[in-house]
Amino acid sequence: MIPRILKFPYHKKSVFLFGPRQTGKSTLVNHLLENEDFISIDLLKTDILFKYKANPYMIRSETEFALKTRGKILVFIDEIQKCPELLDEIHWLLEHYKDNVTFILTGSSARKLKRASVNMLAGRAWQFFLFPFTHIELGERFNLDDALFFGTLPPVIDESPGDSFRTLETYAQTYLKEEILDEALVRNIGAFSRFLNIAADQSGGIVNYSTIARDTGVSSSTIKGYYQILEDTLITVKLEPYLRSARKRLVMHPKYYLFDTGVINALNGRNTTPPAKGSAIYGVLFEHFVILETFRLIKYTETPFRIYHWRSSNGAEVDMIIESSDSLWAIEIKSSHSVRPADLRGLKSFTKDYHGAKPVCVSTCDLPYMAGQVPVIPWRYLFTKDFLNLSGLI
Repeated sequence: MIPRILKFPYHKKSVFLFGPRQTGKSTLVNHLLENEDFISIDLLKTDILFKYKANPYMIRSETEFALKTRGKILVFIDEIQKCPELLDEIHWLLEHYKDNVTFILTGSSARKLKRASVNMLAGRAWQFFLFPFTHIELGERFNLDDALFFGTLPPVIDESPGDSFRTLETYAQTYLKEEILDEALVRNIGAFSRFLNIAADQSGGIVNYSTIARDTGVSSSTIKGYYQILEDTLITVKLEPYLRSARKRLVMHPKYYLFDTGVINALNGRNTTPPAKGSAIYGVLFEHFVILETFRLIKYTETPFRIYHWRSSNGAEVDMIIESSDSLWAIEIKSSHSVRPADLRGLKSFTKDYHGAKPVCVSTCDLPYMAGQVPVIPWRYLFTKDFLNLSGLI
């Protein structure tokens, strides 16, 4: 069992735990509860699912029986989105029995629950999210080149390269292309499948909905809806453009980063040869890794940071902007060991427009150095507590 950073306080309140399939939700919960007395309900089992679909009240009857014999009870329900009807019963139990009953509810996303306008327990359950492994969780087992090529989904960590390819291809085909299609309830399956391939190819690029719409043969509003599906199911991380005006931000183009580099490579057919260091693909995957890692750690630690991208009207860009209530960081991501001041013109442009912003370049270098007026740091430094006084990322 690789230790996870996420620790949710299920002794205090019921929780929802959401995350893409195969990120280890069930494994984590069962590990946390290994010394607990609890009821486990796995809705992936067809007979169990049919039982509660037909008679949702059974969860209430079974829980009340357990309460009479045990006094307090903890109930773990896996894949809650498969049977949203249970949430009304759970709501009643939480209201009626207060602190004597606690639920841990896991699922691949809240989209099915919200789409059905079902009871989300109105604050009676906290929400948490689980992602593929971070470099901190993997510790000495982490290898950057492997993470860029295979990603860090739990199933591929201990597999051979050949088996990892098969796992990722299967994941991309059976999960992303079948379950997401089912989730979307789209009529034009061909268009959505084409969209998914384009989304993988353009992952990390600025999205133009109209251009993708022309390539897939659907409207730009439909493409926005497709991206919303990927975001709701935690398959993409959305970076809005950084602007002073929130209203202007709504009409600018966002970036979307698919949630795992191994899955991106599988969708793009890059599963035979690792990307060469110094190549454009290596740089793109390294940028994905740093941004996804930042996003995951901010979520896990519940720190009040927001991340954006930035592009000026004349095309100057900064890969990642991190904003807190009192700090603004402009972060350029370079996969090269050696970064020159000329490579950091986007940071110069940003700091001209946003006085007080702190520029930094994250690189694959071994030791920090200065490129002109900009510090260039090893990527691991970004996730340390003393990184240029930017505390709180871990």
